[in-house]
Amino acid sequence: MGVFRFALGGAAALLFAGLAGTANAQEFRLKLHHFLSPLSHGQVGMLVPWVKAIEEQSQGRIKIDIFPSMQLGGSPPQLIDQARDGVVDIVWTLPGYTPGRFTLTEVFE
Repeated sequence: MGVFRFALGGAAALLFAGLAGTANAQEFRLKLHHFLSPLSHGQVGMLVPWVKAIEEQSQGRIKIDIFPSMQLGGSPPQLIDQARDGVVDIVWTLPGYTPGRFTLTEVFE
C-alpha cells in the first residue's frame, strides 16, 4: 500500500506542478480507468478519497471520472497502452500485467 500511495501522491504532485503556471482558472476533466470492482477496497478506500481530495484541493478545477471494472473496454494488461494512447488519462494497474515494461518495479511482485 505504501508504494501505491507514494505513486498516487507523485502523480498528483506532477499534475499540480504542471498546472501551477496557468494564469486562468482552466478546468480539467480526467478519466481514471482500472480493473477493480466498484465495491473493492482499492476503489472505495483509496481511489474515491484520492479523487475527492484532488477535486477539493483544486477548488473544483480538476474533476476525475472513475471507470472501474474495465468499463471503457479492454483488459487489465491493456491499461498502460490506453493511457499512452490517450484513451484515458490515469490508470491503476499492476506491473505484473505488463511483464518486461517496468523492470524496476517487478522486483516487488
